Amino acid sequence: MTTPSLELGLRGTHVLVTGGAGLIGRVVVDHFVAAGAKVSSLDINHAPAERPSSCTLIHCDVADEESVRTAFERATTANGPVEVCVALASLDLSVLQHSPFADASFDQLKRLLDVNVGGTWLTAREWLRGLRQARAQGMALSNVSLIIIGSESGHFGERLSADYSLGKSAVQGGLLMSLRQEVVREWPGARANAVAPGPVDTDRWTQECKDNPEQYYLEAQATTALGQPVPPDSVAKTVLFLASTNFSSHIHGQVINVDGGKQGKVVWTKEEVAEW
Repeated sequence: MTTPSLELGLRGTHVLVTGGAGLIGRVVVDHFVAAGAKVSSLDINHAPAERPSSCTLIHCDVADEESVRTAFERATTANGPVEVCVALASLDLSVLQHSPFADASFDQLKRLLDVNVGGTWLTAREWLRGLRQARAQGMALSNVSLIIIGSESGHFGERLSADYSLGKSAVQGGLLMSLRQEVVREWPGARANAVAPGPVDTDRWTQECKDNPEQYYLEAQATTALGQPVPPDSVAKTVLFLASTNFSSHIHGQVINVDGGKQGKVVWTKEEVAEW
């Protein structure tokens, strides 16, 4: 009887992560480095001195077509064709202006769509172009996988931030469903999946909860079965699981929710109900 392998099998695999300098991105990058992958971290704002030599840092604005093309070119020169691509870069809720839909900013919507939807689209396209070239050259690749980082907001919506939920729905919905049919035509066995985290317990989340004590209850307890925010390493480990062909070879075109059993959003607070 053959002993089953419980290794991730990511050692030596070239993994590219967009948004690699962010609060979640850094954790994802560190986990891939720990797994022995060759990592290219793309971000618009890097702090290079903190990174191990096994991680290649590349400046990239994912909303700019030429910037994405150049960044992938640099990553490929440094580490070979991109096998695993993690499309994480996006504008998150903490940097957006929140307002009732009737007062929402059209300029903010256009910027968010450029980064969160357009940036993911450009990233996925460049990854596929690299696979096409590698296949034409007869190269052998392993763990060929795209992981899109979505959000619970893509399922449940966001009152006061419809633009954000719209963007996340687009990438973990229509884009993912289209890519699951496309990627296998460029590389047989290639896979595309999404991870949709709930509220992630980053330093920024902690500060937001200090500024608004009700946020912890409303977002991480009232509608979440586990009653707590998601540790960043839980998101990272799910990404590694999806990246590993050894562990997830036939998971394709799926959205994996890492949200502690999120059931939805609180629609009316007690204070709002009291004003009826």
